[in-house]
Amino acid sequence: MRLFLSASVLSLLALGIVGAAPGSADPVKSKMGCDTGTEVWDASLGKCVPGTPKYKRRSAEPVKAPTAMATSAPKKAPAAKKAPAAKKAPAAAK
Repeated sequence: MRLFLSASVLSLLALGIVGAAPGSADPVKSKMGCDTGTEVWDASLGKCVPGTPKYKRRSAEPVKAPTAMATSAPKKAPAAKKAPAAKKAPAAAK
């Protein structure tokens, strides 16, 4: 019983230390190594320069869900079938 209590206390202490440890303070980087949102890649200079991105990311906008279910248009009656064309009489042989 004492072994169980001491093991649980030690595991709670270890869990508390891991949870209280500060996370990494590194800013999020883009694939070119620039800070996301504060720096942009300048290809002519070959390095990151301060500034904001000119274009927004396409995935940044949330997708709007349809508010109401779209109902299909009423179905039309099938078109009447045309009568087959009359066969022509065979031409007279000469």
